[in-house]
Amino acid sequence: MPDSVEAFLSNFPEEIQTISRELRAIARRAMPVAHEFLYYDAINYSLSNSPLERICYIRPLQKRVTLGFLFGRKLDDPHYLLRGTGKRMRHVKVRTMEDTRNPALEELVKTAWASGADAGAQMKRQMSRRTKHRRLRMRKRAAPSHRRTKRARHPRRKRR
Repeated sequence: MPDSVEAFLSNFPEEIQTISRELRAIARRAMPVAHEFLYYDAINYSLSNSPLERICYIRPLQKRVTLGFLFGRKLDDPHYLLRGTGKRMRHVKVRTMEDTRNPALEELVKTAWASGADAGAQMKRQMSRRTKHRRLRMRKRAAPSHRRTKRARHPRRKRR
């Protein structure tokens, strides 16, 4: 059975395929037990088969390959490779094979893998808190006030 990731990469120029394969090798060395799968036109690496627990991704484009980190804002980046201004995510734009040989890339992937489980668990806790608060607010809105129920049960009589 052909590899689905290789079939996906075959749609891109040869240089982009080579860069993507090298980044895959880096990811496999740094995260040997990670689950690799395609999701949103990118090669993703996760703690499990769930896309909710993704740690990083490799996104090939026509002119470059993006190596992204879902919790990149929390990563220590002494070489200032990470780009992005989002709340959580950061990425590195890899344009040449020479860029893939930078040892700082592998260190970023290792650090992301080491801190990924903590960041994922923390995000789940925050999401469950938000959901809990949202449910409470919805209950308050849905529960009719005492005054409304009284009026609904005993409508006002018209004066003559």
